[in-house]
Amino acid sequence: MTSRAWLVRLGETGQRENIALDEGRAILGWSKLGDLSACESRTDIAAIVKENYPSEGKATLSNWTGQLWRFLHEIREGDLIVCPLKTRTAVAVGRVTGPYHYQSDADPGFRQVRPVEWLRTDIPKNAIEQDLRNSMSSLLTVCALSRFGAPRRIAHLAENGVDPGPTSDEMAMLEGFATPHELLDGVIANSTGDPIRLTIREFLKRWGVTRRTSESVARIEADLVAKGVTTRPSFTEGWFDNVIELLPVGEEPDSTAQVLSQSLQPDVEDAPDLPAITLQVGVLESANKGVASVHLEDKLSIAHTKMLSGKYSQLAVVDENGTLRGAVSWESIGKASMRKQELFTVSDVVDRTVRSVDHHEDLLSQVTEIYEKGYVFVCDSDKKVIGIITAADLTQQFGHLARPFVLVEEAERRLRRRANEVFTVDELRQAAPKHLAAKVSSANDLMLGAYKYLLAPPPHWDRLEWPLDHKLFLDLLKLIQNVRNELMHFAPDPLDGETLTRVEGFIEMLRIVDPRP
Repeated sequence: MTSRAWLVRLGETGQRENIALDEGRAILGWSKLGDLSACESRTDIAAIVKENYPSEGKATLSNWTGQLWRFLHEIREGDLIVCPLKTRTAVAVGRVTGPYHYQSDADPGFRQVRPVEWLRTDIPKNAIEQDLRNSMSSLLTVCALSRFGAPRRIAHLAENGVDPGPTSDEMAMLEGFATPHELLDGVIANSTGDPIRLTIREFLKRWGVTRRTSESVARIEADLVAKGVTTRPSFTEGWFDNVIELLPVGEEPDSTAQVLSQSLQPDVEDAPDLPAITLQVGVLESANKGVASVHLEDKLSIAHTKMLSGKYSQLAVVDENGTLRGAVSWESIGKASMRKQELFTVSDVVDRTVRSVDHHEDLLSQVTEIYEKGYVFVCDSDKKVIGIITAADLTQQFGHLARPFVLVEEAERRLRRRANEVFTVDELRQAAPKHLAAKVSSANDLMLGAYKYLLAPPPHWDRLEWPLDHKLFLDLLKLIQNVRNELMHFAPDPLDGETLTRVEGFIEMLRIVDPRP
C-alpha cells in the first residue's frame, strides 16, 4: 500500500518540537482532552470536544473533530509525517510507526501522541518547491498532503533532502487549480483582521464553476476544510452577487490566531453541514437588491414621484431604522381616496397588512400569496427590508429553472426518434451499460449518456445522414449530457448565459437537420 503524507504542526510557536523530535513522536495539543482511545467514530470525538470546549462555535468544533479523527484513525502506520518547524528554519519528515496513544504522564497539551521515526529534521525550506510549501501553510494542525504528487515528493525529500517537484501531469493539475488555492492561502496569510470579501459568483469562478451543484459544492467544501477556512455566510446560500467573507477556523485551542479567527466568525456555519436543499427566498436576485421606500411622515407627492419615475407599483414604508411598517401602492392610494377626500402624507394611504418573509424561508410556500398579493417584502432578522419579490420575479425565476429541462428533454426526444429509425435493438443494447442492456427494447430506454457510445463509430454516425461534423457533434452532446446531469442534482442557480446559449444552439441544429415537430 502506498504511503500517504500528512502535515502535523507541533505548536503555534513550536513548543512541542524538541520533545517530539527527541522522543520520536508526533504530538497534538488540545490540553483539555483526555484519552481518546475509546473513540470509534467521529461522533464520539465530537461529543468529547464539545463537552470540553462548550463555548466554541460549530465550525471550530467540527474542524477540531476532523483533525483529531485524522490523527487517531486516518493516519496509518507507515505514512509520512511532515512538520514545518518554528524553532529552526527547517522541515522535519518522519514515518509513523504505531497507533495513537495517550501519554498520561506528560504535561497537559503534550499527551495526544503518535510514535514516529524521524527520517530527517534538517531539510531547508528553500529545498521545497513553492506549491508544496503552500500546501504546508494550512492553518490546520493535522491535514492530508495529497495534491500535486505530495506523497511521492515527500518520500523523495526524506531520502534525498530535495523536492523533485511535480511531474508534467501534476504540473498541469497545478496550473488548473492554482487560483482557488492561492485564494485560500491568502486567507491563511491575512493578518490584518479584515477578512477577504468577494461575491459568491467571483468565489465560484476561482474553482472554474458557475453553478452550485452538489458536485461543485462538495469539491469546494473539501478544499475549504483541508485548508481550515470557512465562509460567512455560507457560500451555498443566497443570490450569486451577495458578498461573503473568507475566514480561518483551523487553529488549535489557545493559539493567538485562533482567538483572532474566533472574533471574526462567531456565526459561521458548521463547514461539513450543507444547508437544506429547499429552494429559499434568498436565491432570487430581487430578494437581495434592496427596495425603494418612503417614511410615514413623507408627503404623498414623494411617494407619487418615486413610483412614477421608477415605474414601481408599490413602495416599502419604513421607519428611521429601516424596519418595515407597511406599504404604499396604487391600490392602497385608490382605497384611501375612497375613504377621505384629502390625502397629505404616506400615513394616510399606508397598507399595514403587508406581510414580510425571511431570507431563509421556503420560496415555494410563498408562491400563492405572492401571486395573490402581487408582491412580498423580504426582511432580515431585525425586520429591516432587504428586497422584494413580485409575481413577475417568480415567473422569471421559474422560467430560468424550467427552460433548461425543456430543452434537454427535446434533445433526448429528437435523438431517440432518429436512433429508433436507423439502429437495431441489438445495436442499441451494445451502447447501454452492461447491467441495463437486457432491459433495452428501443432507444426510449437509453440514457442520454449512452448516445456518445452509440454514435461514436463513424459507420453509425453516417446512418443518421446529418450534414454535421462528427467530432463537434459529439463534443456538443457531451455538453448536453453534463447539463442534464447538473439539472438532475438540485442547484439553486440558473445556467449561465453562455451554456444556455450553447444548449439552445444544439436544439436549433437538431431542428434544422430534422425539422419534424
